[in-house]
Amino acid sequence: MIRFFIKIALFLLPCLGFSQANDPGFVRISMDTIANEFYYDYNYQQDSTDSGSEKYQEMVLQVGKRHSKFTSVNKLLKDSLMIAFKDLSLRLAVTKVASGIKGSSTGILCQYYVYKDQPNIGQVNFIGDLDSKTSLSVIETPSFNWKHIKGDTTILSYACQKAICSYGGRDYIAWYTPEIPISDGPYKFLGLPGLIVRIADTHKEHIFQLYKVKNSRNNREMFFIEDNYLSETTAKGFTKAFKRYVNSLYMKYGGNPNLQHSSPDGESRMLRNIRATNNFIERY
Repeated sequence: MIRFFIKIALFLLPCLGFSQANDPGFVRISMDTIANEFYYDYNYQQDSTDSGSEKYQEMVLQVGKRHSKFTSVNKLLKDSLMIAFKDLSLRLAVTKVASGIKGSSTGILCQYYVYKDQPNIGQVNFIGDLDSKTSLSVIETPSFNWKHIKGDTTILSYACQKAICSYGGRDYIAWYTPEIPISDGPYKFLGLPGLIVRIADTHKEHIFQLYKVKNSRNNREMFFIEDNYLSETTAKGFTKAFKRYVNSLYMKYGGNPNLQHSSPDGESRMLRNIRATNNFIERY
């Protein structure tokens, strides 16, 4: 199984985030000490035209005294392994990382980091990875214009209140808890008087829900990933670049004669999956 994954990994290096041999493409910079970690289930519809294309990713919000960081659990693991094996050849590094993550990976729609300032949250730095030499940074101060509405529930034993907002082309319903006085949440969402424990768009194509809270007591560091191939854009610019990237993947691998076709029209399963990756959380 590991050998099979290594072959796929070498074929799809951009999706794993690898760059040239002996060049990890990024360095880690210590930015804070982790005080709390909030783990979220992220269920999302990968294909905007297919309600049955639901995918899952485990995400985590790390919160310190000065900053917070949101990304996938698998991406954190991959980053740690890539730093550990950065001096190895590309093929050997892929072997080591494949063994370390045991086949787990981060979906193309989840290849990002979101950094925020604490405790006065306002500015957000989104960094999205497209391929091994393309990472785009979006620095913005998003305006969610939250509206508090009647409603209460309990999630993970926390008493929660309800709020709604619109952002990135979607309308959202959020549940937050004043019992955790951190004005933060999954992805870019922030600005409520308590941690956002659940948020979903009204069509339920993107759903984040808290499932575990972990207090850190061993002074673990929070790292900022400085990418050598980073350039700035806007939120709309990233969404357009993402669409171009997916299209380029389809064109690149569509001409590969080694792909086994599995449909009457000659389209392989991998190509169908690439084509179906079209429902990024923000849409413009």
